[in-house]
Amino acid sequence: MGRFRYFGAAVAMQASMFAAADPSLLRLVMPDAKVIAGLQVTQTKNSLFGQYVLSHMQVEDSSFKKFVAQTGFDPRRDVNEILIASNWEQSGSSTRWLVAARGTFDLVHITTAAKANGGTITPFQGVDVLTYAEPNKPEAESGIAFFDSASAVMGDLISVKAAIQRKQSSGGPTSELMGKVRDLSAKNDFWFVTTVPLSEFAGAMPNPNLGGALKGDLLAGIHQASGGVHFGDTVTISGEAVTRSDKDAQALVDVFRFLAGMIQLNSQNNQVAGQVSTLLDSMDLKTAGNVMTMSLVIPEQQLEQMLNTVRQQGQPSRKKPPQNN
Repeated sequence: MGRFRYFGAAVAMQASMFAAADPSLLRLVMPDAKVIAGLQVTQTKNSLFGQYVLSHMQVEDSSFKKFVAQTGFDPRRDVNEILIASNWEQSGSSTRWLVAARGTFDLVHITTAAKANGGTITPFQGVDVLTYAEPNKPEAESGIAFFDSASAVMGDLISVKAAIQRKQSSGGPTSELMGKVRDLSAKNDFWFVTTVPLSEFAGAMPNPNLGGALKGDLLAGIHQASGGVHFGDTVTISGEAVTRSDKDAQALVDVFRFLAGMIQLNSQNNQVAGQVSTLLDSMDLKTAGNVMTMSLVIPEQQLEQMLNTVRQQGQPSRKKPPQNN
């Protein structure tokens, strides 16, 4: 069943991007969710930047290719919208997660591939649930359920079954967080909101240096955060941080300005830094009490140029072969 986990990884990968979030997906979110993110995949793929990313995307992983061949499911083509949610608990064992998606799913093809790779399919309240265990966590069962050929949900088995019950009861979360979600999703192609203090994510970071940074005094003062990206002729990036005090909000602005100044100092010595420095000229930073907001508008073509420069600098230089005298 190991290879079938690529369904989850591939869906989530579409999320490692202007309509509001689909209400039918929001209805599946657990009522105690603290972290929610969404991606309008179709709008992103149709944007200039999305087309640029797709044209430069190279998926060489042999397991992923085999997964696509076995299931007939390619998330780059078959996913329209994704919603990710978690109740996030510090204890870890109490944390639940859920990924809901709308798209095009070949149920027969996917089910056949799942069974062939060791998956178990069990009906739950009239919905077939594919259960499997991650290789690194054999004790924790995960599940995938297809409501029809256009909607699916995956996550830990408890969350998947709870989502099925919520869908059938036509219930849904009514927390204040949902108001923020609807506002963000109506303005952005990719968006996120969290009511979890950023310092609590430290233990989940793959890089210990990044985890240590999240525990730093400044980031530890951010109690809530949200943001989004809208793709078009210009790419708009926005963010908001709710801090523990007015002083912390102003300190956060000062750090942003300090980093921008450091980049500008290096702009003459580094081509990428020079391009980033130009982009940061449009960054708008504000505070209102203990809330800091940031917005940045980037011309799409300028963003492409910067990414092209990064790619070129990342390619190994070709050394000329030695010449015989």
